[in-house]
Amino acid sequence: MATGARSRLEYIDGMRALAAIWVALHHVFETSQPIMALNMPMLGPLIASLSFGQFPVMIFLMLSGFCLYYPYVRKNPEGPSFNTGFGQFLIRRWMRIAPPYFAAAAFCLVLQAFPQVQVGRWKETGPIDFGTLVSHVLFLHNLSPRYSVKIDYPMWSIGLEWQLYLLFPILVWAFRRRGVLVSLAVSCAIVVVARMTYRMLPEVWGSALREGPFAYLEIFSAGMLAASLTVRHVRLAPRWVLACVAIAGAIGIRLGTGNGLAHDLSASAAAFCVLLLAARPDSLVSRVLSTPSLVRIGFYSYSIYLMHAPFLHLVWLPLRTLGLSPDGLFWVLLLLAMPIIFTLCYVFHLLAERPFMRTKAAAKKDLVTAAETGAA
Repeated sequence: MATGARSRLEYIDGMRALAAIWVALHHVFETSQPIMALNMPMLGPLIASLSFGQFPVMIFLMLSGFCLYYPYVRKNPEGPSFNTGFGQFLIRRWMRIAPPYFAAAAFCLVLQAFPQVQVGRWKETGPIDFGTLVSHVLFLHNLSPRYSVKIDYPMWSIGLEWQLYLLFPILVWAFRRRGVLVSLAVSCAIVVVARMTYRMLPEVWGSALREGPFAYLEIFSAGMLAASLTVRHVRLAPRWVLACVAIAGAIGIRLGTGNGLAHDLSASAAAFCVLLLAARPDSLVSRVLSTPSLVRIGFYSYSIYLMHAPFLHLVWLPLRTLGLSPDGLFWVLLLLAMPIIFTLCYVFHLLAERPFMRTKAAAKKDLVTAAETGAA
């Protein structure tokens, strides 16, 4: 392995943990909408950055591409091929993401039965009709604005994740037959065309194109490229260059709109360089991301992503009756509620996610890394 004798790439768990934490804090920020905190010296700009909630989702997508492709490259670095049956591959991926997903959806559907809960941000998650249920069962809900934020609003990206799984065998073939750089260039071209043309189509088709896998293909493909470079010990650029690109990408995110092609490319560049910097076990980036506390959180980050929103809403409901100011609510949610929410998410992980996770022994046997043994 390019990262030494580790059977898990712990920095992947660390990146996943930070992304999940950021998504949760983003929704804390949206729920409370603090004002005075934004004017605090030094801390204010950081708090304002919490309004950017899409880039951690882009990190999750890149990590999926990395972790799915990594075992194929590790098994055959010179010519990775998709030698797993497509049906078997989909069954394994479905078993990994679907049971926790449906358990979280069932919990949220129970909340829909109580009208007093349908206030604040949670009003967006209802009403639930037959089309909503079908779209979620088939992992198609992200393709329509009518269904994308229903039931549990962070779930939109899980449909996108599944659709990228469907394209993964094609990408593996393209990487093998056409080369990594050509395939990545084609992926970028497809994304640009999708982003430039979706407004020209009828709304139903334009939304499906904009929110579907073809609009995020370069992020997933860049993760696959990072996996290939990591396994084959390819030094793409000096570390200081990678660090500068990562910083520039973070600045691009912060100065941008929080959405759109420029935002996603900035997030892709930053995450891609961080992955390459962390590939060396002795690097500072690897050591920071492999911190045991982050690794532990990363191991159940999928449960955090699925369940933090309903738990946050349930904590917010009684707090709203106390008459707290927006800033007071922000600090209470941040300092007191978040530990409770993460604890509840861990309980959910034990009940609904962990039983469907592959064991470490199986992971070592099948040369599967973090994506197969951790959160999807």
